[in-house]
Amino acid sequence: MKSNVRQNDSDVKIKDVAAVADRMVWAGRMPTVDSISKELNAGNIDRVRQCLTLWKAGYNHRHAEKTPITDFPPEVQPLVQAFEKRVTALEAKLKAQSPEALTQRNLLAQVNERQAAQIDALVLALADAEVKIADQDKRLSSLRKQIGFQQQALAKAKRRNGGAERAPAPSNDP
Repeated sequence: MKSNVRQNDSDVKIKDVAAVADRMVWAGRMPTVDSISKELNAGNIDRVRQCLTLWKAGYNHRHAEKTPITDFPPEVQPLVQAFEKRVTALEAKLKAQSPEALTQRNLLAQVNERQAAQIDALVLALADAEVKIADQDKRLSSLRKQIGFQQQALAKAKRRNGGAERAPAPSNDP
């Protein structure tokens, strides 16, 4: 019985990986090493990974090329120029905001670290408090037992002395 899995690296060609990846992109799916390996029945995913990396580099390069404005119909050219200016302005704004965003990210990270340290300290303090509460509960229980024993001893002593206390004292009244 023959396996459908390709046996060596040379069986996986970049054109095969590119064809599968292109189909996935056209279908609105993200090409991954696993999905392409599955579709090609490739046994060694390292070769698929290499080919996919090469395809991605070419794909990004192909889609980064700009279409000359003269290739558009004359009535659309002003719109394309306005769009390009807006995109350029937004890119510049984004680049200008990048250092500020980085600074804010670092500040937030520092605040986060301080708060995490505070939380850790509070968790430890809570654990200590819970241990102290447990110790106090044991001590309180012990004191309650002692009070109970003392009350029993007092009651026994009162009963023993109770006969003498109840007997009327002889009266020497004239």
